[in-house]
Amino acid sequence: MNCLNTSKIICLGLAQIILWGGSYFILSILGKEIMKEMQWSSSMVYSCLSIALFISALILPKIGKTIQSTNNFNILLYSGMVMALGLIVIGSTNTYLIFLTGWAIIGIAMAMGLYDSLFATIGKVFTGNAKKSILWITLISSLAPTISWALVDTIFQHFGWRYTCYLYAILLIVSIFPAHRFVFSKRENETWEVGQPMGVCHLEVFRSKMYLLLSVNFIIGAVINTMIVIHLFDILTHNQIDTVSIVHIVAFLGPSQAAARILELLIGKRTAIEMSMISAFTMLFGIVFIFGNTQIAIVGVMLFGIGNGMRSVLRGTLPLTIYGKDQYSLVIGKLGRMPLFAQAGAPFLSGFILQQFDMSIFLCLIFILGITNIVVVFLIKNNINQNNFSLLNIH
Repeated sequence: MNCLNTSKIICLGLAQIILWGGSYFILSILGKEIMKEMQWSSSMVYSCLSIALFISALILPKIGKTIQSTNNFNILLYSGMVMALGLIVIGSTNTYLIFLTGWAIIGIAMAMGLYDSLFATIGKVFTGNAKKSILWITLISSLAPTISWALVDTIFQHFGWRYTCYLYAILLIVSIFPAHRFVFSKRENETWEVGQPMGVCHLEVFRSKMYLLLSVNFIIGAVINTMIVIHLFDILTHNQIDTVSIVHIVAFLGPSQAAARILELLIGKRTAIEMSMISAFTMLFGIVFIFGNTQIAIVGVMLFGIGNGMRSVLRGTLPLTIYGKDQYSLVIGKLGRMPLFAQAGAPFLSGFILQQFDMSIFLCLIFILGITNIVVVFLIKNNINQNNFSLLNIH
């Protein structure tokens, strides 16, 4: 099985929209009503997503190893069912411990079914057009906030938050398993290669300078994205922009991230490391412009969205370019761990900085992270050019 055709790419993109909607985005709609009914604080409710991310980070390397060393796709196939179980537990909650348990289950499902596991599987199986497939899938799934928020809100307005969890769980059960079964079904004359187990694979990969640089690059990108997205409204308010204008400015973020995927298709002959450079610089310029007045901030949000959209694609394509398909599942599983830890901790870090200092210090920190990200990308490029990475496999 060398290539993903259009119907399968669309199928995987829609599956990602449903999975992201049942994990990352569902609290945006249900959170306030849950706090109101259960009499829980905002931090109690929203910190559960951080816990889910933390659990996802813990098990990602194991999932990558499993994908690499087996020729079945049970992890992707059953991710929707596990996420559905988590939502059913959340919908049935009457204590905070049960609510927390539901989010812990969702954390497992996130590791099983979201980008890292999907990219690892695609990189292993669909060798013919893996990079382009990843790009198209992320283009489709960039619509996840818009579509999932609208869907969840519609259900919520008619049935309340508990039945929204139940009905969305049904959607996950009836859609994710068939979608992944359709994409990864094997013809009778096809054989799939089982990857090398960890003991046989070159362990030097995870001790190399290249792996460390990639980890730092992915961590910084995850922290910048999380801090900007969470506090974008506060940043624009600090710039003395009125509320109506802020709503209009923020609306540019999602389309800009989708536009990044289209831009990559138009300049598709660029290498992954060249796209990393473009992404890092675009994010930095976006950060700088976000600090300005209304017109400049709009440009800033658009640039940041484009750079961040590229970054989402590069999470899959850059490791594939460097390591090749033979070690890809293992590497992407490991590389996905620390950025998820960073995402889980970023809200607490940013909240602490804003509480102890002020918005100016917070903005300076983000700017420094943006500069550091560019430096790290330059180091990755130099490492490639100098062939210091003994397992380098650029296609």
